[in-house]
Order: sequence, then structure tokens, then C-alpha cells
Amino acid sequence: MNLWFLINPFVALLARSPLHFIISHQVLVIQFQGRRSGKSYLVPVSYHQHASSYTCVTLRSNIWWRNLKDISHTQIWLKGKLLDVQIDLEFNNDQIVENTLRDLVTSNKVDAYFAKIKLNKDGSPNTEDLIKAAKLHTVLKFTIT
Repeated sequence: MNLWFLINPFVALLARSPLHFIISHQVLVIQFQGRRSGKSYLVPVSYHQHASSYTCVTLRSNIWWRNLKDISHTQIWLKGKLLDVQIDLEFNNDQIVENTLRDLVTSNKVDAYFAKIKLNKDGSPNTEDLIKAAKLHTVLKFTIT
């Protein structure tokens, strides 16, 4: 059984509660509808902030992000608030994915662990690991509208 199946609902609940401050410095929750099923989904992801946008990555092999391919807007829970956001996905240009991964893993060692990117003594990502990981991930960029 996938452990995330048990953990994600708890994290999504926490992110939407008054106790969101426990995790909201590094986790946001994407809220969206399934393309075919219409089912509501809440998916927690770690993020990196750039001014008014937030970037996240997920493995391309995860199928949930494909629900976002044909839409331009969705909602995220960030710091206890539900926000309308524009969404942009990148899964074709490995250089853009690599640059985003570099930002994420440099600012959050947990992201490096999950992306299987070793960090050098100076905190920079191992170049080989970064290139390999870029071929396996999708970037999700959320811009507040």
C-alpha cells in the first residue's frame, strides 16, 4: 500500500485548518476536479516561491497531474487560504524542469531526498542526479490571479 494514500488526506486537512502554519511554509495543496470522473482532489506538494508564483514538481509517472493538462486555472490552499491561480505545466523541456528542481532542492533538503538528488557539501545539487531527475519530473507553476 502507498503510504502517501494515508498521509496526504491528513496533510490536506491540516493545510486548510487554523493550524496550517505548521506546514504552510513549505506545503501547498492543489484543489482540482478529475477530467473524466469529476471527482474533487486535494494534492499536497512542496513548493518554491518566486514573487507571486509558486513552483512544484511531481514525478511524470504520477498520473494525478494529468488532470491539470487541459485547464488554465485551478485553486490552491496556501497559508490557510483558498486562492485562484493560473496553472502552467512543463514536462517537455528538461532544462526548465532541471532549473526548477535546482531551486527546489537548494531551498529544501527534503525535496532533494524525494527527487533522489544528492547535495554536495556546499548545498548545491549533484549535477548528474539533477539531470537524471529532470527527465522524470513535471513542473507545476501556479500564479495568483
